[in-house]
Amino acid sequence: MWKNLELNGVQKIDKVSAEFVIWMHSMLSYGKMKIRIYEDQEGIFSGITDLHIKRKFDGDFEAAVGFGKTVEESLSETIRNFNSIIEQDYPNEQYHNGLSEEHIEYTEPSDF
Repeated sequence: MWKNLELNGVQKIDKVSAEFVIWMHSMLSYGKMKIRIYEDQEGIFSGITDLHIKRKFDGDFEAAVGFGKTVEESLSETIRNFNSIIEQDYPNEQYHNGLSEEHIEYTEPSDF
C-alpha cells in the first residue's frame, strides 16, 4: 500500500484523492473554482482551493484550506473556510455583485 512506502530521500507522500469543480456564479467573476483533496500517509485529508482571495488586512492572496477524516469532510470544511474569508473581507451587502478580477487570482494550472 502506498501509505507504507519508505523510499530513500522521500520524507512524505500525499495522494490526490479527489478534485471538485465548485460553481459559485453569484460570488466569483469566472463562476467557478476547483478544490483538490489530498490524503496523507496518516489518513488525514486536506483540501485547498485553486482560487486565492486578496485579503484586506495585508493585501496578500490566500487560498482556503480544510481538513477532515474523509474526502467529504475536508471538502465541506474547505468550502466553509472559503465562505468565511469572503464574509470577513467582502460582505454581500457591500459586494452584492460578487468578487471582481482584482479580488481573486487563480493558481497556475501547472501548479494545481
